[in-house]
Amino acid sequence: MKYTALLLFITLIIILQLNSYLLLGVWTLLSIMLYFTKLKPVKDFIVTSLLFGIGFGLYLYISAHWIEQIDSKIGYVFYSRLSLALILIPLFAQSFLQKSSFILFWKKPLWNEKIVAPFIWFGPHLIRVRWFLLIALTINIVSFVPFIGMRGWDFVQGVLLLAAVFSLVNGVLEELIWRGAILSRFLEQFGEKWAVLLTSLGFGLQHYSLGFSWIVCAAFAAGGFFYGAITIKSKSILPAIIWHVTLNILMVFSGLILN
Repeated sequence: MKYTALLLFITLIIILQLNSYLLLGVWTLLSIMLYFTKLKPVKDFIVTSLLFGIGFGLYLYISAHWIEQIDSKIGYVFYSRLSLALILIPLFAQSFLQKSSFILFWKKPLWNEKIVAPFIWFGPHLIRVRWFLLIALTINIVSFVPFIGMRGWDFVQGVLLLAAVFSLVNGVLEELIWRGAILSRFLEQFGEKWAVLLTSLGFGLQHYSLGFSWIVCAAFAAGGFFYGAITIKSKSILPAIIWHVTLNILMVFSGLILN
């Protein structure tokens, strides 16, 4: 069933971004058939996926038909990223009606928890969460310094406000969605490793709607794996938010996005 869930969730995200009503109808029919199985995790997964699909579809519609009309670049960036909150609304309704915690990881990180490096669950080294995050941030910063240097200080100064608005709103909301609400639901339904896999792939693929190629989306999915894994290990969403916001700032300063 886990592989079926993976296929369903991935295809839903792709179909919504391709605007294929026929495929969406087929997906809905298959989901309804699966819902009437006797397995509660399957039913919960179908409901979670459907509610995510409603929120994600609404986000895509608002972005394409309303936010595209905004002339101000800062305004466009702010509202396009703020509209991500639409994805959270149906998911919040689900947790409210089921009387479950909306986000299981809204708590202080276990900074001294030990994880395996470099791949969280497997690797040759055992390291504390705080040091893993610090090393990861250092690698990211060092990797982006040459690209930022090529842009020059004038460019960085010109996008400071843009970087702050984009990185904070986008980083926080994307983490609340993927490592917050959705990871919490999938963790309850499938366990931690499958929950991380599902949310990582979903996180990466949803970037297609922002104009990235599927190959770049796969790279984002790889990043999503580390965000999800460090959230599981630290029992908190905060390390992933710090990491995500920092990486977004570096990407803006390097001109890779919002140029």
